[in-house]
Amino acid sequence: MPVWAGLLIALVATSIMNFGLALQKRGAAHLPKIGKDRGAEVARAFFTNWTWLLGTSGLLGGWGLYLYSTKIAPISLVQPTLGMGLAVLALFSVFYLKEKIKPVEWIALFGMIAGMVLLGVSAGEEAPQDLPRWIPFLIVTGAILVLSVLAYVWGRREKLGGLRTDALLGMVAGLFVGLGAIYARAMFLFLHHGQDLIGYGVCLPVMVIANIIGVTVMQSGFQHGKALVVVALEAVLNKAVAIVAGMVALNEALPADKGLASMRILAFALILAGSGVLSRFGKEK
Repeated sequence: MPVWAGLLIALVATSIMNFGLALQKRGAAHLPKIGKDRGAEVARAFFTNWTWLLGTSGLLGGWGLYLYSTKIAPISLVQPTLGMGLAVLALFSVFYLKEKIKPVEWIALFGMIAGMVLLGVSAGEEAPQDLPRWIPFLIVTGAILVLSVLAYVWGRREKLGGLRTDALLGMVAGLFVGLGAIYARAMFLFLHHGQDLIGYGVCLPVMVIANIIGVTVMQSGFQHGKALVVVALEAVLNKAVAIVAGMVALNEALPADKGLASMRILAFALILAGSGVLSRFGKEK
């Protein structure tokens, strides 16, 4: 199946996932605070809230499609494509969550759409199927874990320049979701080469745990601020992780053609910048 088909599946997946996130935000806003109230009470409140459960169902369904897209297309292309889900979230933020979206945020969204088009044009016919390079792969994994711990500790000690709690939690969630994304792609690569033990025994558990941590941190972020801030920062970080890890450890190089390579770099820049603008200007006064 061609790479562009994988990107199209990823686009549908991110639309469904962000619809689910909007519902989760609506439900989580009225539930006990994660990390402040008793764990059993928090869990019971979440799993008996139908709005949050409906959002979670959408998130899981979209994630299943996203996982399939990583089997078809390089993770360094799939993750930026997921940024288009912010457009869906922006619409729901306006019409459902009643959050105000500024003109500059709409400009950022249109820039991300342009980046998505360029990403599709620069995509090759087939994704690389080489095995991950172990040393860079482990270095990327260790770096993500260290950054996550440092961000959390420094944020709690207020050493990040007064960074808002919702922004900090969005960043930590993005690091873990990005880690889950690269292990999802690695799992399919190992399975493709018949190394089922590593694929199912190592990559699958890490992928699941990283995503569970990322989604849990995101729920806490929803309770501390705006959905667009949390999801935008999560999106920036997980895309940056996927692009860097894809090129460093998963053999996902830029196209040999200079024109296509330039298109892809511009696409990365537009999507990452758009996500950054949303996270910066989406903050409440």
